[in-house]
Amino acid sequence: MLDGRLTNSKLAKHIGLSESATLERVRRLEESGIIHGYRAQVEPSQVGRTLELFMTFTLKNQNPAEIERFEAIVREMDEVLTCAQTLGQADFIAHIAVADIQALSQFINQKLLPLGCIDRMESMTVLNMLKRGHPPLPAINSPT
Repeated sequence: MLDGRLTNSKLAKHIGLSESATLERVRRLEESGIIHGYRAQVEPSQVGRTLELFMTFTLKNQNPAEIERFEAIVREMDEVLTCAQTLGQADFIAHIAVADIQALSQFINQKLLPLGCIDRMESMTVLNMLKRGHPPLPAINSPT
């Protein structure tokens, strides 16, 4: 199901269970962390963020304290839509959305560079976003 606003009654009909069994199943999925939230998918350009890019970051040092500090600060930056720690050339990759090139310049010069922990940054501008979000994932059966 792609509609997070679907009522329990409609969900129960869709999956062929009683309403109480459906509600209990959803609660178990939430408590176990399989479902970890419900949110609206907002199109960045419709809220004034017309420039999107992916940025990679390589930190100066790989010590746990610096990594934790970078992660904590990035989590609080409104411009950062998603961010992942990676293996390979870069330590992190982030999906950024800002109003325009001036806002990007301010983001880099006033928020990123003052951190003092970034050794290298690279960016790739999004021309067209082909897919946002993701549909529900099917369960992967582990070998027994």
